[in-house]
Amino acid sequence: MNDKPSSSDSPRGVFLVSYARTTSNLLCKILALDEQPRAFSNPSSGYYFRPAFLPHWVTGKTYRPIGEISAKETQERQECFQKSYEDLERDARSAREQGKIHFFKEHALWISNPAAIAEWMGEPNLHPPSVFRVHPVGDSGLEKAPSSTWSPENQTVMSDQVLQKWRLVFLVRHPALAFPSYYRASLAVRSHQALHDSEMEPLLRASLTLRWSRFLYDWACKTDPHPLMLDADDVILNKAALAQFCTDIGLDASRLRFQWESTADTGAQEGNPPSKQEQQTKDEDEDKDKFRTSFHKIFGSTLLKSSGVMKTKSQSDVDIATEAAKWKSEFGVDMADLMEKCVRDAMPDYEYLYAKRSYANLAGENV
Repeated sequence: MNDKPSSSDSPRGVFLVSYARTTSNLLCKILALDEQPRAFSNPSSGYYFRPAFLPHWVTGKTYRPIGEISAKETQERQECFQKSYEDLERDARSAREQGKIHFFKEHALWISNPAAIAEWMGEPNLHPPSVFRVHPVGDSGLEKAPSSTWSPENQTVMSDQVLQKWRLVFLVRHPALAFPSYYRASLAVRSHQALHDSEMEPLLRASLTLRWSRFLYDWACKTDPHPLMLDADDVILNKAALAQFCTDIGLDASRLRFQWESTADTGAQEGNPPSKQEQQTKDEDEDKDKFRTSFHKIFGSTLLKSSGVMKTKSQSDVDIATEAAKWKSEFGVDMADLMEKCVRDAMPDYEYLYAKRSYANLAGENV
């Protein structure tokens, strides 16, 4: 007798949509996915598309807009997206076979179509969105999916049919806190010579916006009238909200973890080390290893150094003008002006998403 659940009986996977510096790493730490008997996740709690995004935006070389890359390079980039997607599907199949909930997170930007990003940034580009899109596989991984469509809200490289396989849930954080935090981390990456000076501004312009999360939220509303929405303060301050979220996605709230051992001194880093399959030569292997080590340690440094939730990271009473004055002292006038513009431009999307919070009226014991 076969005790394995059928695909139709298996729980639906959970796709956490975030953007940089939203406390998504902290949320996954608290969820204690490694101790959840019903959860299936990889060591990075997702980030399947990180290898498809970062190596093309953070090269350590002079920035090249999408419109300047060759047809061969677009094919190579599509192949990176394809491999990331197939790795995701592989784990999704494993979760279904085990009757578990596949939980993974991705930054909305990382799965967004490069052609859509170029259009948003106002860059000349002759490459259509279709050249970057992934080719979906069936649930078995052998047959091809029958159809692929992209609705206007779907600006990603994955089709509507692919995205519909998962339950999309969302996490947001006030741009006046998330955006400067991202810039500080990017400065640290640049200091490791992984990010060229000319790459900084394009990377910021692509990253310091909530439009990619807003697109995906509006897309998700087509099949789910009320997609789950968390705010960073739910993660930092509200145990009741986290417990309910955990229950809502099918996990065990009694396993939530609010204290842990600091790993900063052990040389541990967030995410997987580079795999041999991702490199073509020994030199490339060494370069990518150096890049990933510095990137993971920098962007995961706050969590790695911590032994629990840091309430000082909450966002109560954020005043953009006050923060902008601090940025001028910290970043200089030009970057402070750019930061303030990005924050203010992002506020309509943030306020729209913030108003959709699922646990706004749920009070409980603070973390």
